[in-house]
Amino acid sequence: MRHGVLTLALTLIVAACSSATSESPSAPAESTLPAGSHTSTVFQPAVTFTVPDGWVLATDSAGYLQLRPAGQDLLGIHLFRGVSAASQDLACPTDPQPGVGTSSIELVAWIRGLDGLTVSSPAMVTVGGLRGSSIDIGIVSGWTRSCPFANGVPTVPLLVDQGTGLRWVIAGGERLRLYVLDLPDGGALIVDIDDFDGSQLTAFMGVALPIVTSLQFGS
Repeated sequence: MRHGVLTLALTLIVAACSSATSESPSAPAESTLPAGSHTSTVFQPAVTFTVPDGWVLATDSAGYLQLRPAGQDLLGIHLFRGVSAASQDLACPTDPQPGVGTSSIELVAWIRGLDGLTVSSPAMVTVGGLRGSSIDIGIVSGWTRSCPFANGVPTVPLLVDQGTGLRWVIAGGERLRLYVLDLPDGGALIVDIDDFDGSQLTAFMGVALPIVTSLQFGS
């Protein structure tokens, strides 16, 4: 995908998700974190993570946390809590898909059955004391369906949160790894290692995986 198209798609998608991050983040967008361990102040359950130099806590809200390299808009680690399977209606609303549960087994099975996606076989994982599955996701070649806000870029809706208005779609050449983890009181917590461009994921994994491995969730 051409970078200009990707940038436009990313801008539109972020704008569509902006209501999910309307709470004031705990750190300014370009305030880099000192290397070492840090704990969320708003995201629940509280999560402790360890980052190297040059990382930014871009968003820390009750249901969404974003970590990314400073000055980098295409790569990041995203944490979601309380999200549901996204409606597959052509209008790409922020409504959940009817009949899909919120456990890791139900969400992973639903994602694997979606049209338009190539999805790896699930691997059992434990992250920060939470158990679930991980899957690698991309859009299949030749997929043309696009959400109204994506300016013709191929998209597949993945996650929504009606309470915050969050809407998370995969677009164009984007590639990601999802860790879908079960919360003790029900529902799932999702960790997303994401490359919006799709060409840097393999290299980014070398940096992102140690951060994901360092995650520890409070009660």
